[in-house]
Amino acid sequence: MTAWTIISLGNRFRGDDAAGPYVLDCLKCAAGKQLACIENGGDMPQLLEDWKHRRVILIDALMDDCRPAGTLLRFDGLRQAIPASLCQTSSHGLNLGEAIELGRILDALPRQLTVYAICGADFGTGTPLSPSVRATADTIAQEVLTRYVMEEGGPQCTNNP
Repeated sequence: MTAWTIISLGNRFRGDDAAGPYVLDCLKCAAGKQLACIENGGDMPQLLEDWKHRRVILIDALMDDCRPAGTLLRFDGLRQAIPASLCQTSSHGLNLGEAIELGRILDALPRQLTVYAICGADFGTGTPLSPSVRATADTIAQEVLTRYVMEEGGPQCTNNP
């Protein structure tokens, strides 16, 4: 089985929208170049190319007025319905649901797609990650690293992302 590719969506300069890039930074620090990490600022056509026929873990932030900031949604992006809050028009142009459907039409879907979506509160330019989003992002980084170690056999790391 091929290794996982970790893809983050989001803008690292827009508050809680930086959750995906933050997790990617934690993983790069902990695992170095042993993990395939791709930062995507919202270029959905590039996303289709990046994830095509790979095993993907995708991390993104979302706006959801019904859930508190820091709430984690985890789902299989190919088998489960995409939450409506990830199917709204976004700063990415296409939303995740549309990207998956386009990938289906173009035969450009990943082999597997695990989505981690963190509910955010503040997406303002120049604002930092909110504490609850950062805590959830740290949890995701540790979970992904643990999954990688268990499934791929390395690296054993003592760094705490």
